Amino acid sequence: MDVVNCKACGKLFIRQSSDLCIDCIKKDHTDFEKVREFLRERRKVRTSPVDVENAIGVKKENVLRYIKEGRLLISEISQIEIMCESCGKPSRDGTICAECRDKLRRDLAQAMLDSANPSKPRTYRT
Repeated sequence: MDVVNCKACGKLFIRQSSDLCIDCIKKDHTDFEKVREFLRERRKVRTSPVDVENAIGVKKENVLRYIKEGRLLISEISQIEIMCESCGKPSRDGTICAECRDKLRRDLAQAMLDSANPSKPRTYRT
């Protein structure tokens, strides 16, 4: 257990599992519930993280963090779109679009096969 400053408010606290103090964890949970309810009400309306911030006051960075953490399933809740961190195309599947995720899976499967077969010479792309 470390004594650290809260990532959000700067208050000293004993870290157990989060970089946020108890008060900020509670506020984050409340903000998450606000976002989820807002998106449910606007299910058929195209919404961006900026729209959420303007409407209910939860920072767009927090909305994106909820998506990245998997707490918000954007494809089920709203028409919200974020950009793929790999190719930059709009993604409704989270931080990586379906195409990039499939490519990553294929590359990982090939890497596993290559590592299982040591007789095959390794090639590295740069």
